[in-house]
Order: sequence, then C-alpha cells, then structure tokens
Amino acid sequence: MNQVSVIVPAYNSGRTIERCIKSLIGQTYDAKEIIIVDDGSTDNTPNICQKYEQKGELKYYKAAHGGVSKVRNIGLSKATGQYVMFVDADDYVKDTFLEKMVDALESADADMCICKYLRVVYNDHYPIKDLQKSGIIDRNKYLIDTLKDPGHHYFGVIWNKIFKTDIIRKNNIRFRSDITLGEDFVFSLEYLLHAKKINVIDDKLIYYCYQDSNTLSRIKEKKITDCENEMTNRNHIYETYVNVMNKAGLYRKYEKLINRYWIVFYLRQKYDLIYNYKWSVEDKKLWMQEILDNGNVKAALRIYKKPEITAQYMYYIVTQTTKNMLKAVIKKVKS
Repeated sequence: MNQVSVIVPAYNSGRTIERCIKSLIGQTYDAKEIIIVDDGSTDNTPNICQKYEQKGELKYYKAAHGGVSKVRNIGLSKATGQYVMFVDADDYVKDTFLEKMVDALESADADMCICKYLRVVYNDHYPIKDLQKSGIIDRNKYLIDTLKDPGHHYFGVIWNKIFKTDIIRKNNIRFRSDITLGEDFVFSLEYLLHAKKINVIDDKLIYYCYQDSNTLSRIKEKKITDCENEMTNRNHIYETYVNVMNKAGLYRKYEKLINRYWIVFYLRQKYDLIYNYKWSVEDKKLWMQEILDNGNVKAALRIYKKPEITAQYMYYIVTQTTKNMLKAVIKKVKS
C-alpha cells in the first residue's frame, strides 16, 4: 500500500482546522501522513494542531508568515509518501477521499486523478457544474477541457487532485511565491507538462466551504491596487498557460480559446465597474484604461470580434444576475 502525504496549509484557522483534521484522521485509507504547515498563526491554530501531533496523528510545522505558496513548499519538502494531496484548512473531506483517489490513480496507471466536490454554504450543499465527463484521458485532452473555464475552481485548485511525488521532485515543481492568486493552477499546469494520463472520477469527495458563517460573499470591497495585483497574477498565470499549451502542441490550434481567458477578465471588470466597485468616476476610468493598456488584453480584443464580445458580456450579466438572486434567496432562508 503506497503512502499518501496530505499537506494542509493553515493560517489563523482555529474555527475550522479541527474539523479538517478529524476528516483526514478518519480516512478508510491507512497509509497516510498528515502534514500541517502553519503560516505563523496568531490564534489557537497551533494549540489544536499540537494536540493531535502529541497523539502521533499528524506532523505539525510552524513557519514565519510568508503566504500559502511558501508553506505548501515546506510541506512538499517534508512529504515522504509516494503520492501527494492537498487540503485547505477550512474544508473537509469524505472518509473515502484518499482511498478512492489512490484507487483511481493506480487502477488506471495514471499520473493524476481529479474528483468532483460539494460547495458548502451555510451548512447546505450546492452543486457545481460538470466540466468534464468521467473516464481516463490523456494530458492534451485535459488541457483542452480547461479551455471551457480555466479560472474555474475545478481546474484551478489542487485540493481535488492527487499527484505523484516523484514527478514533482524530478522536475522541481514548486508553488511560485510571485503569484498570490492562482498559484494552484500554475502548479497543476507545470505538473501536467510531465504527465501522460489523467483519471477523472464522478465521486464528490470534498466539502468546499465557500462561505464563512456570516456572509454570502467572500468579496471584500476592492481597491484599485487589489485589481492591479490580480492582473499581475493573471499575466504570470497566462505566461505559464501559453508555455504549457505550446509545449503540448496545442497553442496554434486553440489560440482564440486560450485568449478568451483575457476576454472573461475584461468583461468581469467591466461588469464590476458598473455594479460592484464603489469608486470615484475618475478611479473607474483610470482602472479601465490600465486594463486596455495591458498587452494581453489588447491581443485578445484584436482576436475577438465586437459581436462575440457583446454576446459573452450579455451571457455574463445573465449568469451574475442569476447568482445574485440565488444568494438573496439563500440569505433570506437562512436568516
């Protein structure tokens, strides 16, 4: 039985970390090591983790605050298992999570396995749209599938995937500290460069706790600097995305779809400037000009025709309106 190293980054996770730990300890798969790396928490996270460490049920490491990429890399350096998985401290998993993921990997002789998950809002479970059919696919098919929605959690996160440790170490794959949003997607893209086969399973094995107990939205009031940081991150992500697509021999054929990554960003910002950002008119104009001055945005807007962009924007408006209505209903029901 091959061992799985489960890496959990934690930062001031006192409200949720014990639930996460218990779900991992209670796995039906015995060959596991739970590695928690604390990113300099100042709440009761260390006390909770040390309680379970003293029982020999996990390994706990504390680092100076440096961000999730740093602590995940520390976790990778400590991992001794043949496989690596990641779980966030505010989420929890079904007791068959490890067993089913390992079985899916080994039965298919795959290099990566990906599962589905449940979104938890106010302790209720809400469906996630299906982006892939279950089954064994090659690396290129998976990359093509990401074009449906490269920014979606299903593709962008690492906590619904299992990786082989030797592929990570042989190719020195690490989380990039210069990316503070979307570092998961970059990690999995760089891993895919060295993978041949992926097994996609239908099992919903993770509870992704999208909201805290007091709000229906994680979005805080954004400043222009927040948006600028997001665009910088997207530039780094896109650079990796294009590099991987080129090396896989897919970029030329799918160039237009790849550039949709920037169309979606542009339209989302356009929408937020109208409906969400509570800025001055001058600041709104400044931010839109910064977007239009971005070389990647310029290239995407040249590729797509105005009617195509308009149609995508109308679809986005309808989608956001539907989401907002659903949030309002949930809030009313739960209040």
